[in-house]
This record gives sequence, C-alpha cells and structure tokens, in this order.
Amino acid sequence: MLGDIIALFKARKDPALAKRIASDMIVDGAIDRASWPLAIAKFWMSVGIIALFILTALFLWIGIALHWTLAIPACLFGGLIYLIIRGWRGLNRGVETVTDLAKIELGKRVDAVKLPNTRAEVPEP
Repeated sequence: MLGDIIALFKARKDPALAKRIASDMIVDGAIDRASWPLAIAKFWMSVGIIALFILTALFLWIGIALHWTLAIPACLFGGLIYLIIRGWRGLNRGVETVTDLAKIELGKRVDAVKLPNTRAEVPEP
C-alpha cells in the first residue's frame, strides 16, 4: 500500500508511470467487479469442503469404533475435497492469467496514446 502511494506521488511528473498506474487501476477494478460470481462459487466450495471434512471424520470415527470396512467411504470424501481444492486453485490461476493478459494489452494501448505536453516549450537562446 505504501508502494502504491509513492508510485502515485512519482506519477505526477512521470507520464509513462501515470499511464501504467491508470491501466493497472482499470484492469484491477474491472476484475473486482466481475469476480462476484467467483466469490459465490468459492463460498459454496468452502461449504462443500467443510461438509465433506465432517463426513470424512464421521466415517473414520465409525470405522474405528465398529469395523474398519465402514471407514472406506472416507477415501471418497477425501478425494472430493482434493478435487474441490484443485478447482479452487485453477480458478485463481485463471483469474491471474486473465488479469496479466488484460494489463499487457491495456498497457500496449495506453503506450500508443500520446499525452499533450502541458508545459510551454521555451526556445533556447
């Protein structure tokens, strides 16, 4: 956060830095607005992980208390937890990839924009 504040302070005199910060802010803002469905999906994934963990613990306890063959379904529930975590990590990786590509493309387009010089050109004597 402190680095962002320093970059904004430096951007007042550096137009290239100002363009880069603006493009980063645009991309990050668009990703934040589009990520609500991902947040809802991650919420339900976490609910699923908790429920599957409880089922895994329950079947392991039943297997220990009664007979080991009753603990076999715990492997299935543990595998489902693993698949949910893999999906979660894949979603995170996909968002990072899209964000990076969007920043690169927007950076190229912003670099093509020429900012007007606000300072008057003073001829050399």
